Amino acid sequence: MFARRLALMTASLLLAALSASPASAQKLIQTPRTETFKLVSKAVGDSFTIRVMLPPTIPGETTRFPVVYMTDVHEGFIIGEDEMRLMMMGDVPRFIAVGIGNASASNIMEALLIRARDLTPVEFKAEVGGSFPIANMVKPSVGTGGAAKFLSFMRDELMPVINQRYPTDAKDNCYWGDSLGGLFGTYVLFTQPDTFTRYIIGSPSLWWSHEDVMGTAEKYLASHNDIQARIFLGVGGLEEGGPGSDCRMVTNTLKLERMLRTKNMPGVSLTTHVFPDETHTTVAPMNLIRGLVAVFGPPTPENSLMGKYAAMAKQ
Repeated sequence: MFARRLALMTASLLLAALSASPASAQKLIQTPRTETFKLVSKAVGDSFTIRVMLPPTIPGETTRFPVVYMTDVHEGFIIGEDEMRLMMMGDVPRFIAVGIGNASASNIMEALLIRARDLTPVEFKAEVGGSFPIANMVKPSVGTGGAAKFLSFMRDELMPVINQRYPTDAKDNCYWGDSLGGLFGTYVLFTQPDTFTRYIIGSPSLWWSHEDVMGTAEKYLASHNDIQARIFLGVGGLEEGGPGSDCRMVTNTLKLERMLRTKNMPGVSLTTHVFPDETHTTVAPMNLIRGLVAVFGPPTPENSLMGKYAAMAKQ
């Protein structure tokens, strides 16, 4: 009931803001801004372009926000009107979005190739005569298997900077990644799960190097019962691949779900969704939107735009 009332109240607030003069609207709601800076990583030995989008706020409020860290953000920002509307209308709490892009890539295609360096846990092990199509295509060669270094960059270099510069809730971090980004999220979940409290793992490339990360997951689950996280697994129904394909995106995602549910860890909240008729490309924004709703749920009065506005109005 609170969520419905909140949505209606927020809608009324937004209509009032839009109908007001620009100066009046600015007093009512401070529109979000995006900031960009470069960060050199000693762990990776490369530089990254960091794009930070702040949530809509009430001028004068001192709320601290959860942070959603996103990989694969290059030459633009993945958060758009749909995700902002989720926050404005009360479907999810307000959050700070941090997009990580590679600063040394000269174009989007080169960025897609370099990502294999940072988001893969091990070097690709191909069968004799086979090859990973995008590995070692950048000159000089960047190779693969750098997930451990990239994770060190996120934990020890990026997160401290974000927490220092912005009004974050340092104990509430979320991760979103798709494809190789989903593979990286899975790797983090079963190596250093306390890095994030919420995981949105979209279309994970669990097939990488003969499903090596599945072995990592099995070993971790066999000896640990300590994961404390809300997890969303999403995949497109058309991602399974044709006859003879070794990707098996849907099969592997559902296998990962079974592994987590069988372990039945008390600290894990798990949501899984297979999106019918969606491909590897079309499902990505759906994974993000549905994932945000699943791992965050509706906002509390403290973290909702309307709730905060009402509280400040009483002061």
